[in-house]
Amino acid sequence: RHGERIDHIDDTWTSTSTAPYDPPLTADGWTQAHKAGTMIRDLEPQTDSEYIMLMSPFLRCAQTGEAIHEGFHKGNGPLWRVAVEPGLSEVINENYFHSAANVPTGIVAERREEMKMGVVCGNMAFDEGYCPVCEELPVFPEDFQSMVARFGAVLDRIATRAIGERKSKRVVVVLVTHGAGITALRWATTRRLEAGNDVPYCALFRATLPMPAFGSTPVPGFTWTANSLLSPNL
Repeated sequence: RHGERIDHIDDTWTSTSTAPYDPPLTADGWTQAHKAGTMIRDLEPQTDSEYIMLMSPFLRCAQTGEAIHEGFHKGNGPLWRVAVEPGLSEVINENYFHSAANVPTGIVAERREEMKMGVVCGNMAFDEGYCPVCEELPVFPEDFQSMVARFGAVLDRIATRAIGERKSKRVVVVLVTHGAGITALRWATTRRLEAGNDVPYCALFRATLPMPAFGSTPVPGFTWTANSLLSPNL
């Protein structure tokens, strides 16, 4: 999950911002994400893996991804590839946006352009060849079941691509999303819905897809090995 967002600690921010529904991280949010990157490095000691980061187009997720990369590398190591995946976006319903007019539909193109220019996630290589599962944000209003199905579709596409790419090396895909997205991804990999939806800032959920046996279809039934929710020491 992304780090702490500014509108959750500053009650005046939304009323004065030109982008009230796309808040950035706080200073603490950057620190949380940096620590999450260090935690990922500790969880993934294999040094020859290839890393791909896919993220929600919301600014807080892009900034979280940038800080995760910094925390992981600490100034050295190969660049990760990065791309925007609108399918990883926040659940687009009235609890978050109140009306369709408030949904910041322009952030998908905006974030991609910022990544190409190095304005955000400039410490990673923008993946021009990535084909997103969803081209735009979901249509308002989105119900919970549709959101869960959306994340399931994204995960299946990502898994299919990763399996194809890892014939030569191990592939680690880092997804940066929102609290509801973590809940959906846990359901997609474990078929269990946890009680409540209180996902801490920069919490990590790790799942592994075993390599298909030699001679089998390159895309198995996606039987994941999943871990419990992990949180960096914030």
